[in-house]
Amino acid sequence: MEKRIVAGDGVPAGIGPYSQAVRAGDLVFVSGQPGVDPVTGASAGPTFAEQARQAFANLAAVLRAAGSSPKQVVSTTVLVADQADFPELNALFGAFFPVDPPARMTMQVPLPHGLLISIGCTAIASA
Repeated sequence: MEKRIVAGDGVPAGIGPYSQAVRAGDLVFVSGQPGVDPVTGASAGPTFAEQARQAFANLAAVLRAAGSSPKQVVSTTVLVADQADFPELNALFGAFFPVDPPARMTMQVPLPHGLLISIGCTAIASA
């Protein structure tokens, strides 16, 4: 099985020494995508909703670059800075994955640079 690093237009730069995603065979492993504007590299805004919408947009961009899509996501890991944002996360998650949502693990952790959310996933790639 060959490993390919995913890069492309709209894929935000990482904030550390890691690949945004790796495609191995028919699987795509996406690193945590924070709510960071891919053009400026700055937080998408001060609120959880602003950052979460950007995190989902970043996730979609990485999946496209890898030859996949949100419909092909099988598992997610969501990191939030505050569990109080969980109801809003549920609403946004349901909008992003409206049919047959993937498995999800959500944890509260301190995130760098004042970020409020980060979303990673494993998806199936198109042939």
